[in-house]
Amino acid sequence: MFLNGMKRRFLSLTVMISLLLGLLTTFIGPVWVEAGTVDYNGLAAKAIQFNQQAFYNGERLSAYDAYVLTLAGEDLAASDWVYNGKSLQQSILDAVYATIESPATAKTKDIAYELLAVKAWGYSDLARKLAAILADKQGPNGFDNNVYSDMPVFDALGRAGEFSVVNVIYAREYLLNTQCTTAGENYGAWGSTWGTDFYPDFMTTCQAIRALTYLPNAAGDQQIQAAITNGLAYLRKWQQPDGSVYTTQPWPDDPAVDTAELIVTLQRLDVDPATWKSAQGMTPVDYMVQLAPNSDGSFGTTKNALDATESLYAYLILEGRAGSVASPGLAITPATATVNVNGQRQFKAIMNYLNGTSSDVTRDAAWSVDNGNIAEVVNGLATGLQTGQTVVRATYNGLAATASLTVTESATSSTGGSGGCTVDIAVVGRNGELLYGPGAVTVSKDGRWGLTALGALEATGLPYEEAGGFVKSIAGQANSGMNGWMYKVNGSVPMVSASQEIVRDGDQVIWWYSMDLNSPGPTWDSLLKGSTPASPANTTPADLKEQNKKLPAALQAPDAALDAMGKINQLLELKEDAAEIAPLSEVKKAVVVTGSDKAMNRAEILALKKDLLQNKIDLAQEVSASAGAIISDPKAEIALSIPAGALTNDVEITVKKGAGGNAAPAPPPAGYQQISAVYNFGPDGTTFAVPVTLYLKFALPSLVKPENLALAWYDKTKVSWVAIPAVVDVSKGLILARINHFSDYAVFVKEARKAFLDVTPASFGWAQDTIETLAGAGIVAGVDGSHFEPGRAVTRAEFASLLVKALGLEGKAGEKNPFKDVKGDAWYAGAVTAAASNGLVKGYEDGTFRPDNVITREELAAMLVRAVNLPAGEEKLAFKDNDKVSTWARKSVAVAAAHGLVKGFEDGTFRPGDAASRAECAVMVYRVLVAE
Repeated sequence: MFLNGMKRRFLSLTVMISLLLGLLTTFIGPVWVEAGTVDYNGLAAKAIQFNQQAFYNGERLSAYDAYVLTLAGEDLAASDWVYNGKSLQQSILDAVYATIESPATAKTKDIAYELLAVKAWGYSDLARKLAAILADKQGPNGFDNNVYSDMPVFDALGRAGEFSVVNVIYAREYLLNTQCTTAGENYGAWGSTWGTDFYPDFMTTCQAIRALTYLPNAAGDQQIQAAITNGLAYLRKWQQPDGSVYTTQPWPDDPAVDTAELIVTLQRLDVDPATWKSAQGMTPVDYMVQLAPNSDGSFGTTKNALDATESLYAYLILEGRAGSVASPGLAITPATATVNVNGQRQFKAIMNYLNGTSSDVTRDAAWSVDNGNIAEVVNGLATGLQTGQTVVRATYNGLAATASLTVTESATSSTGGSGGCTVDIAVVGRNGELLYGPGAVTVSKDGRWGLTALGALEATGLPYEEAGGFVKSIAGQANSGMNGWMYKVNGSVPMVSASQEIVRDGDQVIWWYSMDLNSPGPTWDSLLKGSTPASPANTTPADLKEQNKKLPAALQAPDAALDAMGKINQLLELKEDAAEIAPLSEVKKAVVVTGSDKAMNRAEILALKKDLLQNKIDLAQEVSASAGAIISDPKAEIALSIPAGALTNDVEITVKKGAGGNAAPAPPPAGYQQISAVYNFGPDGTTFAVPVTLYLKFALPSLVKPENLALAWYDKTKVSWVAIPAVVDVSKGLILARINHFSDYAVFVKEARKAFLDVTPASFGWAQDTIETLAGAGIVAGVDGSHFEPGRAVTRAEFASLLVKALGLEGKAGEKNPFKDVKGDAWYAGAVTAAASNGLVKGYEDGTFRPDNVITREELAAMLVRAVNLPAGEEKLAFKDNDKVSTWARKSVAVAAAHGLVKGFEDGTFRPGDAASRAECAVMVYRVLVAE
């Protein structure tokens, strides 16, 4: 446990002697550590080894120890973290269950650290319960009215991404009021008062500073920023000659613990700890590298597990492996936001995994707000309706995350009344995507850039880079050549740098990534209407649009696809004149996807697939070199748009579709599958002076992400497939590409699979291939980055959500939730409503859906039959336990079994009343998706 408050004042004489000996060493040993020469991974490994040995020796490691070890990549459920037959992870989970069972008897700080641990392991349901317990415990005076336990709780809630459960008004007042504001040596510190004396505490001060940063609009709150500045000043004065930072009065703290806490705090503030130098030129980093580790494998002066844990966390931050990396699980960014009434803020749902990878699932997540009178949210874009505070929620594959949203009144004075002004701002990215807004921000007169256009950009919270007041990069999108960031105020592009352009209340500021210096950029009206052209309005060459009009309707590309085709190489970050990308085996990305907001549904895709399989193509057409031509088949599966001048001579062009639809001259490389016929264009080897545009219909397979597609031509000399730049429009099932020669062409998909540690040939091997395929397609997800929990039972709400997502279903217009026990703000409400409106679920006679009940195998069968729309025939039940199948489910089970959607067990039974596991649900959904 942490040493806080008065406990720190009674350290043993042994510790003092050890500290004095350590200080003597600092005057003869340490030298400045050169960046890039430190093996932080090695130091981290030593800290892990120390705590592992302590664990083997029977020492109880805390939930916080477990949290940091997990960040370091340790699997605490593995055999090398087992003591007395129980893993460290299970020991912590047992404590978590005890906390949830009896929250009144649990220590608040322990609950907070348990929250960090379960969040890191991906147990989102447990995390929600622990966060709710902490929320119930909070009052005007913190959680315990004790800064030594309250500050760690605020800090942990922030780290876990659960700060939205906090009453921020109480939190702000408590955090600010417990800081020492009396002039003297303790000014700026947090601590406690005994009688008339104030006792500062170093660790508590670090935790309080970090907690302040999680409050809404902390960056623009002058009182919060002043408190942080004063707190840092208090910490800074305790820096020692050896670079460590720790208090020595009235009793010395452990330098490793305090210095590590400081590094964590500076990282949160985006301050490099190497900039904190003592008079001797030593830094906290120097101390942690040279003096914190002891020769016996321990750390610090107390030499216990806490020392090792704190040191480990510091090394992870210094190595870049923690701190800036989000905890595994679902998270919303930003965690807190403030908008004016009628202002907007875009939230993103990010899925983070233990291996450090993450994915943006904003469009796939279900969004809601706790108070619909204060704000509304659509696809993560929140709009303020009236003043107040509410919680924004996102759910994805059964995981949930929250963010805090505060809606304030619009500013009314020209100066902002508090040394600032309120402006409307939007930031539009390279591909026309909104990176921020359109919404209102408050620009501070006392901010880094003052009341300027650059100050407005900073107020959005987006990361950016600048030089001399000119912006070089926003949100990771950097200037390149003549392309880059521009801005305008009230519709006009200023002639000065953004750091010099003054803004006032009510101004409209637009930042956009320009592809053309002559582009006027997006307008405010277009942004409000949802149209965000980041490039000139007419980026597609006129010939492409004109030729598109002459195509059969089924092959005419939408404007978005044509625009993307016009700048395809730029979007794929290829050289301007690149006609191909690379051999298929070497390609990372080969297509740009459009039409996702109007993607074809499952029924439309299956119908298209059937048409394509039945269609035969064998075309021959004479083409005049001077006139060009458009060649297409009667069923509008394929078209070639050959412009005038593309051919040097008149020639007969042929187009043939491979026999049987899949006659490939050579198989694709490992990791790829062919999903279309092979199309042969002749005369073979024909080249073009001007590129020819190819239009090709395709049916997107159920388990394929369109961004993993590739259009390739067959290189006979190298016996390999070569990918070319292409646009995939999923609203019409259409691929566009420009080709400069004839050959064989086909569409391929890169196989995406995701493995889990608990799904192996020895464990749920019968479902392994299916689960890995569905996970790779983004249809199912693990409980964290490495575990699936295949044996866990699935609730009715979870399965309805899975099936709706897998089938790409949406609720019908005007359809209302038909179940009285499905609340509108429940994470599954949208999915259950969609499932009901599409006839997949019917509920119970009493009007309930019973979302939290586990789904049984016979209920599963009924939903699957409805999903595939299989008619009931004369199928008979053929299981030994037919008598146990409910009357209402007998036809569904018989039909599902006859069509292979469900199967029985080896003993011939079906076990209709058994709960369906995650593995079973995955396999059965897979069967639905591959059913014709």
